[in-house]
Amino acid sequence: AIASLQDSDLVTVLNAIQQLAEFADARAAQPLIRLLRAGPPDDVTHQAIQALGAISDPDSVDVLIEYMRHRRARVRRLAVQSIAMITSTRVADKVNEALRQALRDSNDRVRGAAAMALGEHGDRGALEVLFLAWERNVPEAAVAIGKLGGAPEAQRLAGFLGRRQLSEILPGFDEFLRRSDFSDDAKIDLIHRLEETAGPDVKRFLTNLVASPTPGLSQKVKDEAQRVIRIIPDAI
Repeated sequence: AIASLQDSDLVTVLNAIQQLAEFADARAAQPLIRLLRAGPPDDVTHQAIQALGAISDPDSVDVLIEYMRHRRARVRRLAVQSIAMITSTRVADKVNEALRQALRDSNDRVRGAAAMALGEHGDRGALEVLFLAWERNVPEAAVAIGKLGGAPEAQRLAGFLGRRQLSEILPGFDEFLRRSDFSDDAKIDLIHRLEETAGPDVKRFLTNLVASPTPGLSQKVKDEAQRVIRIIPDAI
């Protein structure tokens, strides 16, 4: 498959990249990096970037950062998604800084991908820049805040109730409420904040929450959610 990367036939090259992504063998990282630095056609660029994400070799970080500055937004978004898959502690700081920079991208889908990636990557130091992104209308930042934040961040997000669309805030609440490392008291505080804005959307949200519980959702929290569900009238 590595040898086929040099083939003159585009389909052969694309098939080889797909194979290398499936193998996820670190030996394929450098050949793919060389291929990207040679300036291949668009389809090859897209697939090679995704393959580097699947392989997740830390030596891929530099070339992916280069492609996070590409003129085309789709390429930048793919590079963001791939670099976020590299979890080596050796390059963690470099990856996190690159993702934080991507929150300032001119394209909304790139910014959204960067916010989601910071949440998945576990960069708790990014909470302030995530709130800044949220205030600049990057709705995906709420999910990352829910994955990373503590009780103060949960209350800060709750402060946007009535100021931002509920549909943008609830995904962040869902992350907070399902986490096993987030206290029951803090979860119940969030449920009480939702109770203050009670409506059909809140009822649907809490109903879905208790209908699909996770290990992080205790009976105490479920009982409180059920109480709020019962007092919210059904939509007419």
